[in-house]
Amino acid sequence: MSLPLKQSRAVRELATVLYDFLPWSGSSAWKGHITFKIIADGVGVGDYWQRGSKLPGLVTLLERTLESRRDRFEYLVVEIVRNGLTYREKQGRPITPEELDKINGLILEIGFKFPDLWDPDLRTSLSANGATRAKSHLEQALHRQHLVVTERTQRRQELEILRQEFIDLHESSDRQKAGYQLEKMLNRLFALHGLDPRQPFRSVGEQIDGSFELDHEIYLVEVKWQQSPCSAGDLYAFREKILGKSQFTRGVFVSIYGISLEAQESITKGKQPTFFIVDGHDLMVLLGGDIDLTTFLRRRQRLLAEEGRVLVPTSEAFAQ
Repeated sequence: MSLPLKQSRAVRELATVLYDFLPWSGSSAWKGHITFKIIADGVGVGDYWQRGSKLPGLVTLLERTLESRRDRFEYLVVEIVRNGLTYREKQGRPITPEELDKINGLILEIGFKFPDLWDPDLRTSLSANGATRAKSHLEQALHRQHLVVTERTQRRQELEILRQEFIDLHESSDRQKAGYQLEKMLNRLFALHGLDPRQPFRSVGEQIDGSFELDHEIYLVEVKWQQSPCSAGDLYAFREKILGKSQFTRGVFVSIYGISLEAQESITKGKQPTFFIVDGHDLMVLLGGDIDLTTFLRRRQRLLAEEGRVLVPTSEAFAQ
């Protein structure tokens, strides 16, 4: 089936641009010698390469690939350009940004768009020599490293602020207010680690202290700051909140003074646990920056899934 006239004209112009990107043929004994024939064989359209004049042969190669093996057309053109970059560089005639623009324009006219050839970094590299490109890459790498260091420094500073606020809350005489402040602190901690926290909200007559998202899973958060370890009743109530949502909903129960031994034993009997416990010591470790929050949460969720353990000391959870 012949190509439409518009495509046929664009293919002929494309062949003219690609003409001197590579030799048409050559001896197979020449090491490292890349030709149009070798490229055609490599992408599976070697049958369309023919001996004879270079330009007519290249037009035929492109046309027949489009007509019979359209799925190989992108591979063929991209490999010609890829190897042409090296060949032309050795010839002292580097491919220019203008040539790349013309190739992309003709490919659009044919009805395609090849992402590799639209890479802005590729076009930029064509207008600079090796030393300039190397300098640019180094500057970009240093800039990225600076951003990472700056982000880490800012996070440590934020963690230190949160840590001091947490310490101050221990001394507050208004325990109810301290509990509310702790909820806000936790949301700031979740936000600092990109966990998209939600403020406390009510759902069907029940209070939810907050939630966050980790690895595309939603975790409900319950916060308790009582003067003694939480009882089994507190855990049962939280479990019902989770079970009343989606089967995929998980939970984190934050209790500054942990949970009682009875609660720890009873919550793992009968129904499977759907949440794990974070206590005050865990928070101090996290606010100290010794363990990344997302790493901590993933480790605790894995221990819950593999061993059914709702409460694991931080030192034990990260002993390995």
